[in-house]
Amino acid sequence: MVNIFYYLWHQRRNVLRLVIGDFTQNYLSSYLGFIWAFLGPLVTLSVLAIVFQVGFRVPPIDVSGVPFVVWLACGMVPWLYIADGLTVGASSVTSYSFLVRKVGRFRLAILPIIRLAASGIIHCVLVLFLLILLFYYNISPSLYWLQFPVYLFFLYLLLLGVALFTSAISVFIPDILNLLSIIINLGFWGTPILWHASMLPSSWHWIFLVNPAYYIVQGYRDTFLEQQWIWERPLEEHIFFGLWLAILFLIGIYTFKRLRPHFADVL
Repeated sequence: MVNIFYYLWHQRRNVLRLVIGDFTQNYLSSYLGFIWAFLGPLVTLSVLAIVFQVGFRVPPIDVSGVPFVVWLACGMVPWLYIADGLTVGASSVTSYSFLVRKVGRFRLAILPIIRLAASGIIHCVLVLFLLILLFYYNISPSLYWLQFPVYLFFLYLLLLGVALFTSAISVFIPDILNLLSIIINLGFWGTPILWHASMLPSSWHWIFLVNPAYYIVQGYRDTFLEQQWIWERPLEEHIFFGLWLAILFLIGIYTFKRLRPHFADVL
């Protein structure tokens, strides 16, 4: 993996060109492609806020002292990147089949990196919308916002670890994408996005430790709403998330290396 980062640095211009090309192809290839990329998440957020706050008459989540829509947005923004990252990451090799057959020193392992980076552009713009929403509700910037890049980096590493595995497997088992859609749906309802973690009995809080998405979602809320530094979180949360990263990268790198020589035969 160290060789990959070395390759990324020396080929940074070409990699940046590929990231921009991927972003352009997926989001700017149609007249409204860029708008649709944001309209979908914004409509989803608006519908959920209206349904829960108006339809179900759910009162604002009072833990952070902010309106429900703000609290919900801080959870939805990272989750949308997780959901999109899992999907595009799994198809990163099959989407660039012409590069797989290319002879040369091109490192196929950077394909998940490229696709996740392109998807990350959309995420960063959604974060900008989140900041506008915070300002609208008179939530002032604080020093805690400085730790946002840390959680974004952790989120990217989490998605990359998964993508290295799923992108290699999907070449031979395309149904992995269908399985991922089920996992994404289960993860959405199993992660405290629409509901607060305090609603779950303390005896069940171990579920949060085995759910790496919780670490990220709660991290965003700690950063923008609850004003909690990352080192103030329980130690076991850091340990379990670190284990997740280590396991995913070990499995992902091993799987990618073992299957990479056979990509061209299938694609």
